[in-house]
Amino acid sequence: MVTSEDTRCLGAVLLFYLLILDVHETMQFGDLGTLGLRPFLSFSGIPAIVTEWSALFPLVSHLANYDEDHRIIGELALEGHLTVGLFPKLGYLNGLRRLLQYGPDFLDRANANSASAYKVWDVNWGSIFTRANGSAISIITEYALRNRPKAIAMPEEIFVKSKYPPGVAPPPVHTVPAPQLQMATKAPFRRHQELHIVRMSRVNHNRTTRGTLLLILLSRTAKVVYHLILIGLVVVLCLLGAFGSAAIVLNGLISKLMCRILRAKRPPGYLESNENHDACMLSAVHENAQTWYLYMGDRGAIDWMLNKTMLATPSASRVQIAYFRLAHLLQLLAMTFVAAQKGIDGVSLVLLLVSNYGFHYVFGGHKIARQWLEAENVSVDAHTFRFSGRTPMIGVIHSLNQARDAAWMGSLVTPCPRISAWLGELKRPAYMRGQLEVYQQGLSPSDRSWVLLNTELTIQAETVIRKALSQGKTSESLYVTEKP
Repeated sequence: MVTSEDTRCLGAVLLFYLLILDVHETMQFGDLGTLGLRPFLSFSGIPAIVTEWSALFPLVSHLANYDEDHRIIGELALEGHLTVGLFPKLGYLNGLRRLLQYGPDFLDRANANSASAYKVWDVNWGSIFTRANGSAISIITEYALRNRPKAIAMPEEIFVKSKYPPGVAPPPVHTVPAPQLQMATKAPFRRHQELHIVRMSRVNHNRTTRGTLLLILLSRTAKVVYHLILIGLVVVLCLLGAFGSAAIVLNGLISKLMCRILRAKRPPGYLESNENHDACMLSAVHENAQTWYLYMGDRGAIDWMLNKTMLATPSASRVQIAYFRLAHLLQLLAMTFVAAQKGIDGVSLVLLLVSNYGFHYVFGGHKIARQWLEAENVSVDAHTFRFSGRTPMIGVIHSLNQARDAAWMGSLVTPCPRISAWLGELKRPAYMRGQLEVYQQGLSPSDRSWVLLNTELTIQAETVIRKALSQGKTSESLYVTEKP
């Protein structure tokens, strides 16, 4: 008589047998993928976990993010033509299609709706606007800050030498004069702000040896050889049975060639300034940010990058627009095919992606920024400063630029009597500062103390920053060096 225990034992044995059989089949046919097609060249012995993971990794890592349109515009503005990598993010090619189809409307929406959209305050003229040209200025800023210079801490404490403590009214005339006091004063709390000062200037360049070699690599002959290598890679992938990977490489190759055909024209007066003074523009994500970027120097370069469109949308035919729509669909189909096929197809695509990332990390870091700086004869350097609060930072910016008025800071600090008194103190000569009981009799003792504290913090910070900027050196370009 067969008991329930015997039945369970028999089921366990049968389940174990099926598991062993499944593992054997996976090891024997897993490299062939889901379709089970035997390629001309084949490999065996790839663990199942590797093929399963390799099938999912490319699809997940290539999901497009919300800022792809912003990045497209920035690269287009700096390169002067459409650009696309060999393995673009899913949705990138469709973004190129929308750029060609909608033109200026696409540019406006990408600049305004992106999560990376920044506001700009023109310190000279008081205007406030959203950054133009997508991520162009961000690409240049990343290059300038590539070595992440250590932030210079601004003074947080001052020593006031006065007859009376800050904010205390003078005694009546008949009283005995009080002795001078030297007392330390500091802000009651901290709201640290980080300010990156990025300076741009026009220079004459000499080409470096390394730059010459890289330009040879970027020459037409090198590009032809590169494209022939990619065609040979497609053939090898087909022989290996990695048809999905081959389709992705071929799709990327054709898209790169199509982008080279579509060139954009620079508008008249490109990088020229309509003013006879340098630029000073502050930028941040919003008014309550903690990280700020101050762009100073050549007004032509800074104003065009932040405020004016650097190129016109490339004109494209309906066939070219339709191609990018088709290329987007083909890329999506090929990526999902690799995820479903698994086997050598997924492993091949992972190896290609890793090789591509490694190549760009070693040879192509900040390539777009460097090429633009060389082509336009622009040098850039950056310094980082850390303030204890926003008021001294804004005061330093106002003093460094010697702004005409304080209209530009209206949305950053609320206008009030003590702000007016503070700005007035910054304009006075050193021997006339600190006499608020004479110039600002309407201020309360606490407001007088606030004005004196922030005035001294601003003046000390300005001294430190001017010294740091005078010792600054423009960033060395990969391609060029500055002429003596």
